[in-house]
Amino acid sequence: MSNDTIQVDRDFVAYNYCVAFVDLLGQKEALKGQGLLKLPETEVEKMAFHDVLRNSIGAILKLQKRAEEMLEPILRKNLDSPRRAQLSPEQQAMWDEMNQTRIATQRWSDGLVSFSCLGDKAVKCQVNGVFGMFGQVGSLCLLGLASGRPLRGGIEIAWGVELHAGELYGPAVARSYELESEVAQYPRIVVGPETVRFLEAHAANPEQDVFSQTDREFASLCLNMLLQDADGHWLLHYLGEAFQFAVTHSQHTDLYNLARKFALEQFLKFRADRNTKLAFRYANLLQYFDAHPPTKPE
Repeated sequence: MSNDTIQVDRDFVAYNYCVAFVDLLGQKEALKGQGLLKLPETEVEKMAFHDVLRNSIGAILKLQKRAEEMLEPILRKNLDSPRRAQLSPEQQAMWDEMNQTRIATQRWSDGLVSFSCLGDKAVKCQVNGVFGMFGQVGSLCLLGLASGRPLRGGIEIAWGVELHAGELYGPAVARSYELESEVAQYPRIVVGPETVRFLEAHAANPEQDVFSQTDREFASLCLNMLLQDADGHWLLHYLGEAFQFAVTHSQHTDLYNLARKFALEQFLKFRADRNTKLAFRYANLLQYFDAHPPTKPE
């Protein structure tokens, strides 16, 4: 995949971006019946409105906070690594270049857009950004289920332009949004075909310089975090061994158990309500969980 840039005018430059679009589910229900603001007249009305705020705005703020908390260790992984501390100053400089990652997060109503520029000349290993978003978004999805705040998302690569710092526009955003809104359906993260091709190209790159080797290793790791679902689409396999090894570590089993418990509760609720659409979606989610129980750490 080419990372060539195109100068749109003296202010805007188009690059290829990897974009993750994440949407918090259940917000339509949380805001059901709401309209014009009416000051509560009784304590009961006041408490009811506080419940609405907690289930809508509170859930969004928690998602935003979690996204920031999960991104911080990803961006700092090169500085905090015990291996880096054992290197000479010259080797540490090379290490920092190999692990340089830039991921921006754009708030979007009840969702988030995370993106990494694949044409950033200061980033020597572009796959780092894709790996970082896999870790961030996959963790958000699993943790969201574990805490009763499900979400879904899409990840794809296309061109985009930053109209302002941290504000991306273009088909990179549109393609990831389409995967989230039209394909994902239930709490899963769908990974688009251009992202898969990008990772396959880097995993097969025969160049032997240190940056190509690093990209090759991370691309192979990312490919091992993918799973083809029953509909043929690739999804971020946040229950897989590769994800557990690289991201969730010792917390994986506890998160799995909490998330599966929530998925089962939702399935039983929607089946009892004869809500065909949501019952089938959570049935699919339960099948995914039951097919991929946690692996014991070595």
